[in-house]
Amino acid sequence: MNTTYLNTKSKGITKTVAEFSKKDDQSNKQFSEFIKEQMVAHKKEGMDVFKSPRPGDDRNKF
Repeated sequence: MNTTYLNTKSKGITKTVAEFSKKDDQSNKQFSEFIKEQMVAHKKEGMDVFKSPRPGDDRNKF
């Protein structure tokens, strides 16, 4: 399953803002467009987000 994370970085620590998984009936193009829409929505709220295949530091298990 394809999972994409929206992360933000503050004071050197990457934090996960949102996590999205591709649905079985969703094409790669549809999923990519959905992620772009989510990034725009978060940026409109004032969050400086970037997409990543990995979760942020706050989700890492030590």
